[in-house]
Amino acid sequence: MLMPVAAYDDFAWFYHRYWNEEFHSLALPILERIWLPHVAPGAHILDLCCGTGYLDRILTERGYSVTGLDASPEMIAYARAEAPLAHFEIADATSFHLPKLHDAAVSTFDSLNHLLSPGDLRAAFHHTAAALKPGAPLIFDVLHAAAYQSRWGESFVIRRDDHLLTITGAAFDFRTSLAQCTITMFRLLDNAWRRNDVTIHERCHSPEEIHSALGDAGFTNIAAHPAPDHGMAGDIGRGRTFYQATRY
Repeated sequence: MLMPVAAYDDFAWFYHRYWNEEFHSLALPILERIWLPHVAPGAHILDLCCGTGYLDRILTERGYSVTGLDASPEMIAYARAEAPLAHFEIADATSFHLPKLHDAAVSTFDSLNHLLSPGDLRAAFHHTAAALKPGAPLIFDVLHAAAYQSRWGESFVIRRDDHLLTITGAAFDFRTSLAQCTITMFRLLDNAWRRNDVTIHERCHSPEEIHSALGDAGFTNIAAHPAPDHGMAGDIGRGRTFYQATRY
């Protein structure tokens, strides 16, 4: 079961304006410390669930060749404008196929939590492995239970003259490992207010599920790095873990 693509299309403008740079400014030092030293200069990198392309712009500016994939056409439209030197495709993380093999792969901002079943997670890792050369390093971050227990039920508001966003959290369901939040967005466009309502769903994949899915897909040397141990403090780091693995 996957989230409807339309939900991410509606959310793309707010995501690009408020969250993309904020998250990656904290995540980039971690990537530089534990992943990029294993990526050769000029390497071809796969960015799975690339969002609006902030990381891809940074990587291409450093001389890497980047292919970004996302299922949301609106996210990809922002990414193409944000990172014109990268190549982007609209593709589902659980079913994509690429014509050439890549030297490394990355997926950030708990994107893989948006895959709502263990089967979807396994499929994403299998297709990622198929797109990588032997020895290619993979890194991604996910949220574990502590994140959903501590902040997922919180609500907040962003209010500006020409836009408004409210996020209403819901309790984490321990039986299904699913969480959701409701986002209501208003934007003033062409002198008229436009409203969009989106429900975002995420699944808390356990460390055991992640290790098993990576191993079955063809990854080894799996290591887990809690984000707070690498300087990502506060709510954004709580319950977040960066995973490294190598395509064998």
